[in-house]
Amino acid sequence: MIQRKRKAKLLLIIQYHAEALRLGGKISANQQRFLDVAAAHGKDLEPPGLLAGKRV
Repeated sequence: MIQRKRKAKLLLIIQYHAEALRLGGKISANQQRFLDVAAAHGKDLEPPGLLAGKRV
């Protein structure tokens, strides 16, 4: 049952991603750089404490 939920969730993610690309168009080179760094380093480069912003 967990695999079915996971597969359904992954399919939804793929669909939303495709729809976002279709509606939003291409991303700029600068945006792609930010995403590449975020994927490579994860939360290591996130600012700690008050610099991270207000938590809601």
